Amino acid sequence: MTIQLYVWAAFLVISVLLGIRLNQLKEPEANFFPKFLFYSLLGIVSFPIGGFHIPIGFLLSFLFFPKQNSRYKWYGALLGFFFFLVLLFVPLFDQSGFRSESQQIGAVSVTDESFDDMTEKLLQRINSESIKLDRGKLQIDREGNVQSIEYLLMVERAESFQQIRVTYGSGQLSYEQVDELRKESGQAFFEKLVEFDHMLSTLRGPSWDEYTDVVSAPVLQLSYDGLYDMYTFENESMLMINRDNELVKFWLQREPVLANSIQLVGLTREGRSSGERFAILYNYSIHQREDLTE
Repeated sequence: MTIQLYVWAAFLVISVLLGIRLNQLKEPEANFFPKFLFYSLLGIVSFPIGGFHIPIGFLLSFLFFPKQNSRYKWYGALLGFFFFLVLLFVPLFDQSGFRSESQQIGAVSVTDESFDDMTEKLLQRINSESIKLDRGKLQIDREGNVQSIEYLLMVERAESFQQIRVTYGSGQLSYEQVDELRKESGQAFFEKLVEFDHMLSTLRGPSWDEYTDVVSAPVLQLSYDGLYDMYTFENESMLMINRDNELVKFWLQREPVLANSIQLVGLTREGRSSGERFAILYNYSIHQREDLTE
């Protein structure tokens, strides 16, 4: 049972007990008990706007200003408002459940601080020391303006792994939990995934000009596979991010290399492929040689 459920259970129990007690003290009034519960529930109702939760129910309670036994009914509204405040702080302590929500953050570009600002908001919202990438897809125009983002993240909690989808588009950043795995069933898969921060380094390290020098299309799509896998040299369309954070050609003499990959594809403004396609390796492990770049 999560902390949030405990809070709701406490709210319902206290509302019922307080309603029963006040029903003995109030002036004679028909249906006082359900009216008291109505004010209690009204006080806890909120509405999310731009990442903030507005106590819309408590504000609406002023429209239903009671005439009879008004003091006792206001006790109910204040009780609900108190638990509304408690529920605002529950996510700081309870990581067993993840609430879906959206935030308006405006335009984002990989060429200025807005991308890092968006990432910081994301990290604060997810609130975990261990975040890994399952899959990711970003569409960015040649000027560096982000058109859309979709991350599928694996987040480690005290007793489980949460799979959280993060999307961005039209200035809105959204979060949604899509799955949850027990520690014993998700540990092996989690360990094979790349650190989210390591994936972000592929956009912080090489300059955006290095990507646009490779692809001439108006929109670049970067698709990330979070699994560490084995790769061998195939053709000249294989690139890599070397240890100096430079985007360079990749070549391999003998042994395969363990790495994470990015599929870089050129898109038209209408979203069709321009025919340009490259595989970019990063976070690689090479045992035969120190580096395989030219």
